[in-house]
Amino acid sequence: MRFAAQFYDRRKKQMNFFTGLLFKIIDGFFSVVIAAMSIFCPIGKEPPKTPDDFTPVLRFAVCSDVHLSGEDSDPHAERYATFFEDTYAYAEKQAYKNVDAFVVAGDMTGGGRDAEYAKFVSLNEEHLRDGSQLITVLGNHEFIAYRDEDPTVGYAKYKEYMKRDVDTDNVINGYHIVGVSYADDAKTFSGKDKWLREVLNNARSEDSAKPIFVIQHPAPFASIYGSVNWGDPTTGFVYPAYPQVMTFSGHSHYAANDPRSINQTSFTAVGTGCLAASMVNIGYIEGDCDAPGDSGTFWIVEADANGNVRLQLYDAVTHQFFDKNEYYISDITKRSAHYYNWNNLKSLDTTPAFPGGAAASAETDNDGNMILSFPNAESYWGTESYQIELSGAGKFSDIVISNYVRVNDNVMKVNAGELPNGKYEYKITPVSPYAKTGRALTGSFEYVGLVLK
Repeated sequence: MRFAAQFYDRRKKQMNFFTGLLFKIIDGFFSVVIAAMSIFCPIGKEPPKTPDDFTPVLRFAVCSDVHLSGEDSDPHAERYATFFEDTYAYAEKQAYKNVDAFVVAGDMTGGGRDAEYAKFVSLNEEHLRDGSQLITVLGNHEFIAYRDEDPTVGYAKYKEYMKRDVDTDNVINGYHIVGVSYADDAKTFSGKDKWLREVLNNARSEDSAKPIFVIQHPAPFASIYGSVNWGDPTTGFVYPAYPQVMTFSGHSHYAANDPRSINQTSFTAVGTGCLAASMVNIGYIEGDCDAPGDSGTFWIVEADANGNVRLQLYDAVTHQFFDKNEYYISDITKRSAHYYNWNNLKSLDTTPAFPGGAAASAETDNDGNMILSFPNAESYWGTESYQIELSGAGKFSDIVISNYVRVNDNVMKVNAGELPNGKYEYKITPVSPYAKTGRALTGSFEYVGLVLK
């Protein structure tokens, strides 16, 4: 048994070594590719702050991945209601009080079924006010109930309930908000590139300096966080010819507050995260992980008469904005003004550090599990994950996603499972979104858990 444990520990160390090496290779690949795409973009520069005199003429809120079940008690329906209620509440406090549109970048339903669409329509009718448009596109979940037999039924159901085309060009206050849906094969954007180019050419001819907002479900391939394993290549070949384009996409559920969820290269790409539940992928290697606890985000997007744009990310759980994720974008067609490129945001990243006097402690939940608690480590972009090692009376080892997906959630709580009473040594290492590793928090505690009968 002891030999088996030693073998496991050696094997784990080997896996950690190769995982770390593979991450460095992948990170290096991204740095080279994104650097090539980001030629003439700023590096090592703080992005600009929103000017005090910024005055919107357009405001819309955009979310994705609502995943309604159609049931009356669906918590996702409550979160979708928040999307409307909190956006209107924000707008009422501003000089410009309009919410011109609410945008859903796909996966509004769990499977494209009648009950799910009916719930979506009823929620829109209940919460959408006069003067606000609704803009939607189909995600892959709108086809799930039909794709094995006839995915084209997904289009028919969408048109029946939404009463609109699957692809739209919506012009509001001089700005184009273009919605492009999956093809009716439920998997690709096959055949959509021609229509998309025509729409973008038309919008560009009207005003070549203004942003063109494009909504689609999966991100353009190799654009933002999650776009390599969850992105689509077809549209990714269209947008580089249009520096005015700013895409909003979902599908991956990857945390929108993560700085890698915005990237300006030859165009601007933004990830919406999701309303249902955020996910993270540690170093693109460990696999997709659910973020701890409740989470959900959406963007409030505002543009002024001169083409300047402010993005503000909203936490639909704590009902607050993420301070670090207010982005001000001007001169969108000029690469010299593309401050939100991968390499520049990475250059701003700092090594996570625990606050002075920090320590870990443990308590027991009602099921007899050890709940490990410790304060967040702070850095420029926050801490993405923690590598945790417990040893002593028992052992626990894991890499866990931080609670950075919510605003002001300052204490990490990790379920270490059922462990025996006794003294424990801990080592907790923080890692930033760009894989900067901070100094480990170390120490010990005496654990006295519940004795379950």
